[in-house]
Amino acid sequence: MKVINVSLSVKPGKESEYEAFIDKLVQGSLAEAGNLDYGHFKKLGTDDEYEIIEHWKDAAAVESHNGTAHFQEFLAHVGDYVTKDPEIIRMDN
Repeated sequence: MKVINVSLSVKPGKESEYEAFIDKLVQGSLAEAGNLDYGHFKKLGTDDEYEIIEHWKDAAAVESHNGTAHFQEFLAHVGDYVTKDPEIIRMDN
């Protein structure tokens, strides 16, 4: 299993717009064959700090995900919402 955690800091005042944007990524990712779980969470005690926690069957599932339209849309537009580059941690289980 592959686990990916992505931390995102959202621009003040963009939270609602960002949440609608990210929901498309979450729903598309959950529908993928190799996805085991895909969650998006707001960090406790913050207004603008979020975390995506992904669980994938294997490296092939991650590679397939990276080529999907919903992930490419995320890459193309996430910069419109965040104050800095997302922090990504990749793990194996």
